[in-house]
Amino acid sequence: MNLPNVSSLSNVSFTTAYKEVAKQLLVGLIYFIASLAAFWVSQNLETVPESSAIFIPAGVKIAFYLLTPTRYWLTLWVVSRALAAQLGLTYSGVWEFDLFHGFWQELCFIALVYVFKNSRWPPSINDSLGILSLILLCVASTSIKWFLFASAFEFTNVLVAKELLQYQLNMCLGDITGSLLIAPFIMLIYDSKYSFNTVRLTKLFGLVATLVCFILIVFFVYAVRPDTYPLLRLASLLPIIWFSYKYGSLGAVSSAALINALIIVEASITHEPSNTYISQLFILANAITSMVLGAAITELKRKNNELKQINKELKEQLTQNTALAAKMVSVQENERKHLSQELHDELGQNLTALKTDLAILSHLSNEDTQSFVTTLKNNANSMYDSVYQLMHYLRPRELDELGLEKAITQGRLKSLLHKANIKYQPQFKLDNSLSKDHEIAIYRICQEAVTNCMKHSKLVINIINSDEFIELTISDNGTLVTPTDNSGHYGLAFIEERTTALGGTFKVFKQNGFTIKVKLPLSFDGAIN
Repeated sequence: MNLPNVSSLSNVSFTTAYKEVAKQLLVGLIYFIASLAAFWVSQNLETVPESSAIFIPAGVKIAFYLLTPTRYWLTLWVVSRALAAQLGLTYSGVWEFDLFHGFWQELCFIALVYVFKNSRWPPSINDSLGILSLILLCVASTSIKWFLFASAFEFTNVLVAKELLQYQLNMCLGDITGSLLIAPFIMLIYDSKYSFNTVRLTKLFGLVATLVCFILIVFFVYAVRPDTYPLLRLASLLPIIWFSYKYGSLGAVSSAALINALIIVEASITHEPSNTYISQLFILANAITSMVLGAAITELKRKNNELKQINKELKEQLTQNTALAAKMVSVQENERKHLSQELHDELGQNLTALKTDLAILSHLSNEDTQSFVTTLKNNANSMYDSVYQLMHYLRPRELDELGLEKAITQGRLKSLLHKANIKYQPQFKLDNSLSKDHEIAIYRICQEAVTNCMKHSKLVINIINSDEFIELTISDNGTLVTPTDNSGHYGLAFIEERTTALGGTFKVFKQNGFTIKVKLPLSFDGAIN
């Protein structure tokens, strides 16, 4: 028995630990840089000191906690405290790293994210329920931060009563705006890194090119007429709607992020409190509308693709079923042809010989045996008629000898209906000759219809053709419908089977009698012999 090498196991463990540490450091570095950049942008949007109307770091935080596995959350916590210390150094010149500052606030935030992330509908940008979950998470996390833990923020101690509530509402709205502004965009970038194929790259290239053209148009209009900015901001939803329809969630979130970024740039340039607060409302409207609309259209396209795939599979299954029905009918016809031939060659000839012998015996017999010989002759004739009818049912020779039109209008079908005193009106309007498969199928369907019509007093058969189809209509004045017949016939199921084998359609109507309509494509390559 070979024992594992201890040194190799230790090397593997060391390599795994090294890779894990490297991943933790990389995630922490990316989170630190993204948060620092978000703080810098938000600082330029402060309407009053220490109060940002659009607090982007809140969105960065939510996005990273949603996208990273739980084992990275401790690293994100440490980095967030390091970021707070760095900001303190920037503003006050003092580095104070306190890992447990705002401990309960951070713990509640992490617990809330964990619950949402592992719920039945986790936050996502690809479906409507995921979008709703993301919006609820942003609202819940910021509300807990500013209403439950407001005392943790030192600058709130100087505010009381109405001023504190107003401040909390403003800060809460600023965090929600920042969350819905940046979190969906980060989640979109994270999701896209797993699905870059040729089709998606082409789609992404078209989206980028369209966005660039859109930016150039907006800059041109703003440069020529700066006073049109309120109108441009008001119309910002229109391109989001178009991008959502064209590209789904990808176009919706990307266009909303771009348009909101332009709004933020303009707000940071003007730096007017009223303009910033109005921009905040437009950013919220754009973000929520883009996510909801993009998710709805993405789901619609996904369902449409699923329906197309199901439809394709159903068509393939239908083709297989049609081929199977054609094969089954082909085997059935071949077997019937073989049985009919055997009956004709063996039993038919023997019965003919028997009838001949009985005729001779009738001349040689005396009066005492004459009645007995006559009975035998009658029985032989009945047997011959039964065998003849059976041979005709198995393989109608008149179809091969006379053709379809004469077989239906002048053959055995007409004779049977005439004996049953049933009115028979066959109508043929065929411009071109039919294939053997179509002739057999039409004759068999008419044969079955005649059998089912024996209880009634009228039968009409109408056969016409066009360039693409043969239309067969059979109607009588009956009302009784039986899908199958225990006498050996297949009834409506038999007719439907024949129709399916040639790729046609079969319909039954019960109005002023009983009508069967069969439509057979002429282009079908059957396999019936």
